[in-house]
Amino acid sequence: MQKGLSTWKAILAIFLGIAILVFAQGTSGLVKLLPLPEGIANAIFSCLYVSFTYLLIKLLCNKVLHTTMADCRITKPKVNPYWIACAIILPVGVSAILLSTPGNLVNNHLTVGQISNVVVIALFVVGLGAGVVEEMVFRGVIMRALERRWGKPIAILVPSVIFGLVHAIGANMNILDLLLLFVAGTSVGIMFSLIVYQSGSIWPSAVMHGIWNVMMIGGILDINAEYNADAIFSYELSSDSFFLTGGAFGVEASIIAVCGYISVVFLILFLLKRKSKQ
Repeated sequence: MQKGLSTWKAILAIFLGIAILVFAQGTSGLVKLLPLPEGIANAIFSCLYVSFTYLLIKLLCNKVLHTTMADCRITKPKVNPYWIACAIILPVGVSAILLSTPGNLVNNHLTVGQISNVVVIALFVVGLGAGVVEEMVFRGVIMRALERRWGKPIAILVPSVIFGLVHAIGANMNILDLLLLFVAGTSVGIMFSLIVYQSGSIWPSAVMHGIWNVMMIGGILDINAEYNADAIFSYELSSDSFFLTGGAFGVEASIIAVCGYISVVFLILFLLKRKSKQ
């Protein structure tokens, strides 16, 4: 991406990036109209979702922003085992703390077919699909465009705020719910952004994002304020604490999760500081 990227092109990158996400999701979703088993349809949907997004972002980079995918840190997939370990430790730690609070664990005794569908959705739809696509859009093209126009602080903050606001679309929330979601969404967005800067690639953040989604919202073990009959295991929190349950959005916006995001942010800042000294 050329230096001195104009303001209108930086803003255009934001709108086109989100438009690509929506268009790719809607187009890929057409596969679900075919007479296919649900699990197969979901797996194909996710692969198409990632592929369409990649191709459209490549077109955006080449024709509008006049840059390369590599410049937007969308490189060949490669992840340091360190980030894989961190990606596992974060949701495991948050889940362990939530499970240590009073609640009721239920095994829903789903059929083999139902369990298969839950696992496919967890791995492909919310893991591979959402994790990779959202990182290519927010931490790839949008963050890089803003970085070239206004510098790293704006490039980290703005996509993180947008990332949080996008997750509020269509949700039935009050002001307090929205505030908590805004704090959580911005915190996790900053975490993903810093991971990209530290690693030089979107893939570690995509792995972190994907594994978090699989474990926290994939439906294998659902931890929330309300019982979930569609999950393989459901842990219904007994607490009425808004900060523990995350309000209407769920435990991803809980104070436990936010503390987890912030802990990783401080870890990355330490690594960046050590790297700069070297």
